[in-house]
Order: sequence, then structure tokens, then C-alpha cells
Amino acid sequence: MKLYFRKTSLPVLFEFILFISLVETSFFYFFKLLGYRQFQMIPYLRLVSLFFTLLFFLKSKFYHKNFFKISLKANSENLLVLGWVSFTILGFLVGILHRNSILYLFTDMIYILFGYFLYRIFYNNQKLLDEITVELTLRQEHYFVIAILFFSVIAVFLSIDLPSFTIVFTLVYALYHYNKKNYGLMFLYVLPFFFQILKSNRALLLVFILVLFFAFVQKRFSKKNINDFLLLLVVFLLLCFFFLDDILKVIINYFPENSTLKGRLVQIYLLLKGNADWNSPALLSLSQRIVEAKAVIIYWCLNPFNFLFGGGMGATIEGFSFKDSGIADSALLGKTAIHNIHLLPFSLIFRYGVIGIGLFFMLVYNLFKYLFRIILWESSLFKTLIVFQFCWILYSFPAASYLWTCPLFWITLAYVSNEKRINFS
Repeated sequence: MKLYFRKTSLPVLFEFILFISLVETSFFYFFKLLGYRQFQMIPYLRLVSLFFTLLFFLKSKFYHKNFFKISLKANSENLLVLGWVSFTILGFLVGILHRNSILYLFTDMIYILFGYFLYRIFYNNQKLLDEITVELTLRQEHYFVIAILFFSVIAVFLSIDLPSFTIVFTLVYALYHYNKKNYGLMFLYVLPFFFQILKSNRALLLVFILVLFFAFVQKRFSKKNINDFLLLLVVFLLLCFFFLDDILKVIINYFPENSTLKGRLVQIYLLLKGNADWNSPALLSLSQRIVEAKAVIIYWCLNPFNFLFGGGMGATIEGFSFKDSGIADSALLGKTAIHNIHLLPFSLIFRYGVIGIGLFFMLVYNLFKYLFRIILWESSLFKTLIVFQFCWILYSFPAASYLWTCPLFWITLAYVSNEKRINFS
């Protein structure tokens, strides 16, 4: 897929975002016509995304002879990816020993190896790396935003969802234009989120709040007054702790009864008030995650082998006690073998054991590192990718599998990993 503007093609990153957004949106509608509910179609959408991503990059011939060359460059992104792949290979052997489901055993392995494939493509290709500092021309910018808005309007008209990574990226890209004082483009890039705000989940709402926070703090702090930022952050968190429930009580009344977003806000409100009924339908999804976490801890502590290595690739738990029907609906093998563990740290522990804790802390370390880069650096396209990494890791905390099944996560991780080879502002 090539998109041209007077013989000038879009940078590959933007071209890929449009391509895979179109693919996922189209197949979402296709599966909906076949009668699949949203949770049921998720595994198939991921496989479709993987296949068309592979097709996109193989057709473009971005790989070359140094593709399989292992780099031990000492930065946290590279170490994270190399460690993750190594532990996944070990986890594959552990999964075989546990006689895990062949289907999940191979899909777990493929997702990580495919992520490594994308990472290596962008890590080794200097032409792609050079595009980090290239801003879209005004003509290209107009095309990109028109295409995104077209997908958004079609999604609203057909009552389907845009891919989560598309909305997260457009929110982050809106922040980029805010810093450039391109307020018209900023407004247009925020629209996809507002088109789907009533159906937004907790994680997407958190990303939106984060982008607002970054818009407020950027260019107001430097290395000289970073202590002021930390103090302001503490004050902000304290104010949220004491007054957020009152603010939510007012905001909730402005949303329609059947909106997903209102349900999520009610959950937060009940938790902050301290009178949550974990058996109520309003807290079903949250209580489900607690049930999953308990099941993982029990499995993890069952024996020393599980404690050290986890369940391996393809590990599953029984879901007969789960009250959330969406969990069983999205499981390809039904309640007998629930594969998806939502909370990120428990999902990593479940697959990798103690090693999973190490992977989790490497991700958390990157979060803190990205936080200060976002605050202290001047606006650039490269910085936008760092903001995306930060937001996507946080987005995946309550829904772990989104992290490693998102092609854009691995692509932007490769960009960020090459920071020393790029001149950025």
C-alpha cells in the first residue's frame, strides 16, 4: 500500500497506521455481520492484524541481511525485547512440559516473535529511522487527518469500534500539534476519541486524562525546576484522592444510562467512596480481574516449578467460576481453558513466573524514564512516539494482551531504542 502526494509518499509509520486501521475496522464490521460479539471477535481480529501487518512489511521489502543480527546495545528497550524473546522461547518449552493447548502455545509464541520481527525491521533500517525527524507536509497532514476522520465517521455510522491503538495514537498526535500551536489539527485529531467516548473503556479514558496532563505540564518545567514538578504532581494526586469522588458524582449525571463510559465512571466513584459491592453488576469487570489475579497466585504458588517458570506459553485456567460472560465468549476454547489474564503483572507472572516480575519492572522502569523525557524535551515527532509508548504501556495495565499484540507497540519501541542514532530535539 503506497499513498502518494505529488510523488511524495507518506512516511511508513503513518502509512502503516492508516493501512492497519482500515483492515481492522473492515474486519470488525465483517465479523459483526457474521454475528460475533465484540469479545468473541477479538482473537480473530488479532490474527487478521498480524497477517496483514506481515503482508505490509514483506511486500515493502524492509528486511535485509542484517535482520537476524543480534544487538546487545545497552538500552532498556533493547534489553527488554531481547529478554522478552529469550524468556518466551524458554516459556515455549515450559508450555510443552505442561502440555498446554497447542493453539494457545503457538499463538503466544507467534505474537512475541512477530513483535521481535517488527522491532528488528525498524531497528536495522536506517531509512525508516531517518523518517522519525521528518514531519508531514501540510498536504500529507490533511490527507492523514481526513482518512482518520473518515474511518471514525464510518465506525460511528456502522456502530463499530475503531482500533484502540488508532485512538491512542491520534490523542498523542493531537498533543504534538498542541505543542506546535496547530490548534485546528489538534482539535481534529481529538475527534475520534470523542466520537467513541460513550463506549470508551477505563484505559482509554486514562490515556485521555494523561494527554491532558502532559499538555498542562510540558514547557512549564525544566531540569532546573523538576522538583517543582514533583511537588505539583504530589499535590495533584492528593487533590484527586480527596475530591475526585465529588467531581465524578457531578459528571456522571451528564452521561446516558446505557453508555459504557458512565458505567466505568460509576465503578471509580463506588471505589473512591469505599462502599463498593463486589457482587453488583456495576463492578462485574473489576471483580472479574480480582478473581483472575487470585487464580494466578494460587497457580503460581502451587509448586516451585510454577513459581520459577510460571505456566509457560499457552497456559490457561478454568473459568467455570467466572461471572463475566464476556471472558468465556472471547476464549476460543470456552470456559474450560481461559487464556487471557487481564492485569498486566499477573499475566506476565502467569506465563513467565518470577521472570515475569522482572519483565514487569522493566516496563515500569521505562514508564518512569519516559515520563521525564516527555516533560523535559521539546516537542518533536520522536517525542510523540515516546508519549505513545508511555500511554500504551499504561493502557495495557488493565488489559495485558493489548500490549504485545499491538504492532505499533513494537514499531515505536524500535524507534525509541535507537535514540542515540537519531538527532532529536
